[in-house]
Amino acid sequence: MLSAENITLQKKKKTILKGISLNFPTKRISLLLGKSGSGKTTLLRCIAQLEKEYEGNITYNEKSLSQMPPKERCQVLGFLPQSFALFPHMNVLENCLHPLTLRSSKKNKTLIEEVEKTLVSLDMGKYILSRPHELSGGQQQRAAIARALLLKPSFLLFDEPTSALDPENTLLFKDIVQKLILEDKGVIISTQDMAFAEMIFDRAFFLEEGMLIENYDAQENLGTVRGVKLEKFLS
Repeated sequence: MLSAENITLQKKKKTILKGISLNFPTKRISLLLGKSGSGKTTLLRCIAQLEKEYEGNITYNEKSLSQMPPKERCQVLGFLPQSFALFPHMNVLENCLHPLTLRSSKKNKTLIEEVEKTLVSLDMGKYILSRPHELSGGQQQRAAIARALLLKPSFLLFDEPTSALDPENTLLFKDIVQKLILEDKGVIISTQDMAFAEMIFDRAFFLEEGMLIENYDAQENLGTVRGVKLEKFLS
């Protein structure tokens, strides 16, 4: 279980997050929803430990993420920013190998085999030697997902993952997310894409002005009505 307890963040005397508490289980898709500026991306960055000045505590199986060494933390969380953050001077294989060589003691040949297998599973086998500028948005995203998966994290965090995708690649991404759930991963997605959110709706947290306003679990509340603000936002 990944948990955030009483997360508060201030920047330049402005409170961005206001005492947010929530839990994320594995094998579930958790959506962070809300208008631009609601705090959902900032919360995602706090969970990923990219924002370090927050108050409160974020834990994985009751162990504080902020106290974990980076090698251990990267096996808990894989974060994919909206830009995908691929190194432009490296091809897909090199992008995927780079974090592995820093975190693994395996021989390079074994690592290359692992990378190739993962890329093939994401339909990226023929793009192994391509550089990011030669790839479409969907292909760049799948390369970034492969890079994250190779570190074998328990949770994948996605920030606005469909913002640069066409409808076909959005459907491909949906399939990837559903496959991750079958592999016992936890998935947390910050998004303003309401059509996509409805497509994969499972658990949702609605943020407004840095506060958690409503939440809904489709499995626990089967057949019940979602909150007014959440329903209005999705519609």
